[in-house]
Amino acid sequence: MSKKKLPARPHQPPQQAHPLLDQAIALHQQGRLAEAEALYRQVLALDGKQPDALHLLGQIERHKGNAQAGLEMIDRAVALRPDSAPYRMTRGNTLRVMGRRAEAIIAYREALELNPDFADAHNNLGVVLLESGDAPMAAGHFRRALEIRPAYPDAANNLGNALKATGDFNGALVAYEHALKLAPAAATIWTNLATMHHKLGHMEQCEACFRKALEIDPRLADAHSNFGTILANWGRYDEAQAHLEKAIELRPDFPEALMSLGYALIEQGRGIEGEAKYLRAIELVPDSPLANRMFSMKLYKQRRVAEARDYALRALPQAKFRERGMLLSHLASIMSMLSDYTQVKPMSDEALALAPWEDEIWEQRLYNFSYHPDLPASDIFAEFVRWGDGQKVSVPSAYANAREPNRRLRVGFVSPDFRRHTSRFYFSALFEHHDREAIELIGYSNVQQPDEWTERFRGWSSGWREIRGLSDAEVAEQIRADGIDILIDACNHMQDHRLGVFTLKPAPVQATWLGAAWTTGLPTVDYVLFDPYLAPDGTLAREKIMRLPGCFIAYRPPEGTPDVAPLPALRTGHVTFGYSGRTERLNPRVFRAWGEILSRLPEARLILDFRAFADPQTQAYYRDYLAQHGVDTARVEMRNSADIFKGLGDIDILLDCFPHSGGTMLFDALWMGVPALTLAGRPPVGRIGTSLMMNLGLADWVTQSESDYVERAVTLAGDIAALDALRAGMRSRMRASPLMDEQGFARHYGTALRQMWKAWCEG
Repeated sequence: MSKKKLPARPHQPPQQAHPLLDQAIALHQQGRLAEAEALYRQVLALDGKQPDALHLLGQIERHKGNAQAGLEMIDRAVALRPDSAPYRMTRGNTLRVMGRRAEAIIAYREALELNPDFADAHNNLGVVLLESGDAPMAAGHFRRALEIRPAYPDAANNLGNALKATGDFNGALVAYEHALKLAPAAATIWTNLATMHHKLGHMEQCEACFRKALEIDPRLADAHSNFGTILANWGRYDEAQAHLEKAIELRPDFPEALMSLGYALIEQGRGIEGEAKYLRAIELVPDSPLANRMFSMKLYKQRRVAEARDYALRALPQAKFRERGMLLSHLASIMSMLSDYTQVKPMSDEALALAPWEDEIWEQRLYNFSYHPDLPASDIFAEFVRWGDGQKVSVPSAYANAREPNRRLRVGFVSPDFRRHTSRFYFSALFEHHDREAIELIGYSNVQQPDEWTERFRGWSSGWREIRGLSDAEVAEQIRADGIDILIDACNHMQDHRLGVFTLKPAPVQATWLGAAWTTGLPTVDYVLFDPYLAPDGTLAREKIMRLPGCFIAYRPPEGTPDVAPLPALRTGHVTFGYSGRTERLNPRVFRAWGEILSRLPEARLILDFRAFADPQTQAYYRDYLAQHGVDTARVEMRNSADIFKGLGDIDILLDCFPHSGGTMLFDALWMGVPALTLAGRPPVGRIGTSLMMNLGLADWVTQSESDYVERAVTLAGDIAALDALRAGMRSRMRASPLMDEQGFARHYGTALRQMWKAWCEG
């Protein structure tokens, strides 16, 4: 908010008051408020109706923290001079400080009725509108202030804040840059510009702007905090810690800096210290939606889901506007992870209505909906398309790529997972075994923290580009310069995706594979690679479906896995069922089926083995939830095995979930000899288990309905000898199947790429 000029004095007080008022105003302008206050009071002792003295003394009272006393004086001044626009604006400023925003808006509008060209009133009205959640209206007033007074850096900076709140990040960038032309030494504006460069993916510009802000004002706590937060997000934890600790030194009660420091410490393995920082922040602002959401997100990441829910819910009544939207979206993710989908869609719908421009809300929505047990595939598909339709696309009118159908192809793969990530087991076959005479494979790595696997993938590639920190436009320009013929998204909507690059269509042919195994929803992606089991006729995708023979991926087991353990039932005398995947895939339909299986097999047991079940509160929640749906929880063991491969040695039959099938957990179980009972659910992700079991020649393990699932579980559990034989031969079966035929998979993938390329050449 700008500093306004002190008004002229239209009221004529007794003659002896004039010199006192002149002196008081001069002292006020010099910042000598105590001396100015004393003289204003002398003026009012001589003339209790001197409006300027009342008005200006009211400002001083507000500055001292006595807003109510200040408002009373300003109201007396307004009553004496109802036609004074500056008085009414000051009244608005005071009401805003008191948290009475609706009344402040009225006061500012009254000032503008008296003087429509009052730039300060437009600016200040914009500020309170922005605080009230009406960013578009606020932006209009900031623009009007700049029309009236073009050299108004505060209004330009505030315009940037408003545009950022509407999701117009490029517009915000322009506004901040304009503000800096007007006030190049304003460290706060440099900080705002830095955060906007970060939002747009401009890593170098972001860092340069933060360093400029801190060069101007090394004691600007906000700059240290924001820079430290972003450095932590980049994985530069030591630097982040230094800036965040400096921010807290400058402002000890700084909850945002404390939370970011907590995150940085946890990521460095200092969990106890990190959690203490979060709790200190919440102690400072116990009802803060932001503080509770950030701590809840930390708990969510650790799979302490019941605690995460409680912290998010405690802040919901206080959350307003965008922050309420972010909190509701996070809560929807928590409820999904708690397998309770009754509120997921309503929460997500409200979140999206409050902040439709927030990428995080959209990505959480698509992720949660893909697991939702009660949404038809058509509704989920429509949401992906809706997201895609909301993206700005820019397709080049022509490409320089030679339309030669049989030439060597330059194929680019974009992923954040060229590292120690489960996707490495699926990338390996393609990167190591692709036909180098037919394909030049170039990796575009969005990896945050490269490791030995990153180097392995780099070695298997013909070219390698590090793209983390580059904007979508910069990455697209690099891809065009590299002459890429086919660009593959290998992440879909999972964390750290770069689908924004694909909206610019830098390559003539674009496809998606792996990741979330759904459509991208983008009109600029031409193909999606599935297989016949994953995507039967009628599967919905915005892209053209390219079905690879056999399986859409090839599995390479981790190094050092233990030998297959003997069938547990031979030792225990009963069958042990198990599940070892994400809790998002669980739901009441699954629980009811499991409950019926256990009731039909009174001696059977069930093991739930996943990170979430290490948390006692989450265990208690699931015991209650399972019991509500007919599961005898006395026969259920919940745990988090330090080595999941050893943990699988205690399980006879893995129970896949539905309508969203498991993924890597199925491969790992099969490798350890544990067959998976699956239900051919909602395609494509509901049929991953179907693809695996059919490719193994185990059609009897694929069911078509929930009743069939229960009956088949009972039947299969009754033949211990067959289970024993299947377990003993499972690794040989896998090695002989398409699931582990790495060279065959790479060959089929290359054939699919050639088909895509020929179609473009002929188009």
